[in-house]
Amino acid sequence: MITQTTPLNILLVDDAPSVRQALRWLVEEIPGFQVVGEAADGETAVQLCHDLLPDVVVLDIDLPHKNGFRVTRLLKETMPQIHVVVLSGHGDGATRQLAADVGADAFVEKSDGWQALLAELENAFARNSINKEVADYTD
Repeated sequence: MITQTTPLNILLVDDAPSVRQALRWLVEEIPGFQVVGEAADGETAVQLCHDLLPDVVVLDIDLPHKNGFRVTRLLKETMPQIHVVVLSGHGDGATRQLAADVGADAFVEKSDGWQALLAELENAFARNSINKEVADYTD
Protein backbone atom coordinates (compact mmCIF):
# COMPACT_ATOMS: atom_id res chain seq x y z
CA MET A 1 0.00 0.00 0.00
CA ILE A 2 1.26 3.45 -0.93
CA THR A 3 1.41 5.83 2.04
CA GLN A 4 4.31 8.14 1.24
CA THR A 5 3.35 11.82 1.46
CA THR A 6 6.07 13.05 -0.91
CA PRO A 7 5.05 12.17 -4.47
CA LEU A 8 7.21 10.05 -6.73
CA ASN A 9 8.28 12.50 -9.45
CA ILE A 10 8.30 10.89 -12.88
CA LEU A 11 9.68 12.06 -16.23
CA LEU A 12 8.07 10.46 -19.31
CA VAL A 13 10.22 10.04 -22.42
CA ASP A 14 8.82 8.71 -25.70
CA ASP A 15 8.91 10.13 -29.21
CA ALA A 16 5.21 9.32 -29.74
CA PRO A 17 2.90 11.99 -28.26
CA SER A 18 0.08 9.44 -27.96
CA VAL A 19 2.25 7.16 -25.82
CA ARG A 20 3.31 10.04 -23.57
CA GLN A 21 -0.32 11.09 -23.22
CA ALA A 22 -1.40 7.55 -22.31
CA LEU A 23 1.46 7.22 -19.83
CA ARG A 24 0.58 10.55 -18.22
CA TRP A 25 -3.05 9.53 -17.89
CA LEU A 26 -2.07 6.20 -16.36
CA VAL A 27 0.51 7.60 -13.94
CA GLU A 28 -1.57 10.52 -12.72
CA GLU A 29 -4.43 8.21 -11.77
CA ILE A 30 -2.25 6.64 -9.07
CA PRO A 31 -2.07 8.48 -5.74
CA GLY A 32 1.51 9.38 -4.92
CA PHE A 33 2.71 9.49 -8.54
CA GLN A 34 3.34 12.84 -10.22
CA VAL A 35 4.48 13.54 -13.78
CA VAL A 36 6.96 16.41 -13.62
CA GLY A 37 7.81 16.55 -17.31
CA GLU A 38 7.82 14.96 -20.74
CA ALA A 39 10.41 14.67 -23.49
CA ALA A 40 10.20 13.46 -27.09
CA ASP A 41 13.94 12.95 -27.63
CA GLY A 42 17.03 11.88 -25.76
CA GLU A 43 18.76 15.26 -25.53
CA THR A 44 15.69 16.90 -24.01
CA ALA A 45 15.33 13.99 -21.59
CA VAL A 46 18.86 14.46 -20.25
CA GLN A 47 18.37 18.23 -19.91
CA LEU A 48 15.04 17.79 -18.11
CA CYS A 49 16.59 15.30 -15.70
CA HIS A 50 19.19 17.89 -14.72
CA ASP A 51 16.54 20.62 -14.44
CA LEU A 52 13.71 18.68 -12.74
CA LEU A 53 15.57 15.97 -10.78
CA PRO A 54 12.89 13.29 -11.17
CA ASP A 55 12.89 10.20 -9.01
CA VAL A 56 12.05 7.98 -11.99
CA VAL A 57 12.45 8.23 -15.76
CA VAL A 58 10.21 6.06 -17.94
CA LEU A 59 12.23 5.89 -21.14
CA ASP A 60 11.61 4.48 -24.61
CA ILE A 61 14.64 3.02 -26.39
CA ASP A 62 13.90 4.33 -29.88
CA LEU A 63 14.39 8.09 -29.53
CA PRO A 64 15.77 10.76 -31.85
CA HIS A 65 19.08 12.54 -31.05
CA LYS A 66 20.14 10.15 -28.26
CA ASN A 67 18.63 6.69 -28.04
CA GLY A 68 17.36 5.33 -24.75
CA PHE A 69 20.50 3.29 -24.15
CA ARG A 70 22.73 6.38 -24.42
CA VAL A 71 20.37 8.38 -22.21
CA THR A 72 20.36 5.63 -19.58
CA ARG A 73 24.15 5.41 -19.55
CA LEU A 74 24.49 9.21 -19.23
CA LEU A 75 21.94 9.38 -16.42
CA LYS A 76 23.53 6.54 -14.48
CA GLU A 77 26.98 8.15 -14.84
CA THR A 78 25.85 11.61 -13.73
CA MET A 79 22.68 11.07 -11.66
CA PRO A 80 22.74 7.47 -10.41
CA GLN A 81 19.94 8.11 -7.91
CA ILE A 82 17.41 8.36 -10.76
CA HIS A 83 15.54 5.09 -11.24
CA VAL A 84 15.44 4.36 -14.99
CA VAL A 85 12.63 2.18 -16.33
CA VAL A 86 13.21 1.28 -19.97
CA LEU A 87 9.95 0.89 -21.86
CA SER A 88 10.36 -0.82 -25.21
CA GLY A 89 8.57 -2.54 -28.02
CA HIS A 90 11.60 -4.83 -28.35
CA GLY A 91 11.64 -7.47 -25.64
CA ASP A 92 14.24 -9.86 -27.01
CA GLY A 93 17.03 -11.05 -24.76
CA ALA A 94 19.73 -8.95 -26.43
CA THR A 95 17.74 -5.74 -25.95
CA ARG A 96 17.03 -6.56 -22.32
CA GLN A 97 20.70 -7.37 -21.72
CA LEU A 98 21.87 -4.13 -23.32
CA ALA A 99 19.43 -2.17 -21.14
CA ALA A 100 20.86 -3.89 -18.06
CA ASP A 101 24.44 -3.32 -19.26
CA VAL A 102 23.93 0.46 -19.53
CA GLY A 103 22.41 0.58 -16.04
CA ALA A 104 18.64 0.43 -16.46
CA ASP A 105 16.93 -0.38 -13.18
CA ALA A 106 13.99 -2.09 -14.88
CA PHE A 107 12.83 -3.17 -18.32
CA VAL A 108 9.19 -3.28 -19.36
CA GLU A 109 8.11 -4.47 -22.77
CA LYS A 110 5.22 -2.40 -24.13
CA SER A 111 3.32 -5.57 -25.00
CA ASP A 112 3.43 -6.62 -21.32
CA GLY A 113 0.73 -4.03 -20.66
CA TRP A 114 0.34 -1.12 -18.30
CA GLN A 115 0.18 -3.32 -15.20
CA ALA A 116 3.82 -4.32 -15.68
CA LEU A 117 4.84 -0.66 -15.81
CA LEU A 118 2.73 0.18 -12.77
CA ALA A 119 4.39 -2.65 -10.85
CA GLU A 120 7.83 -1.20 -11.64
CA LEU A 121 6.71 2.29 -10.62
CA GLU A 122 5.35 0.93 -7.34
CA ASN A 123 8.71 -0.78 -6.72
CA ALA A 124 10.48 2.52 -7.35
CA PHE A 125 8.00 4.29 -5.08
CA ALA A 126 8.68 1.83 -2.26
CA ARG A 127 12.47 2.21 -2.65
CA ASN A 128 12.13 6.00 -2.76
CA SER A 129 10.02 5.97 0.40
CA ILE A 130 12.56 3.84 2.26
CA ASN A 131 15.44 6.06 1.11
CA LYS A 132 13.64 9.19 2.30
CA GLU A 133 12.83 7.60 5.66
CA VAL A 134 16.49 6.67 6.14
CA ALA A 135 17.58 10.20 5.15
CA ASP A 136 15.07 11.72 7.58
CA TYR A 137 16.27 9.39 10.35
CA THR A 138 19.94 10.19 9.81
CA ASP A 139 19.49 13.98 9.48
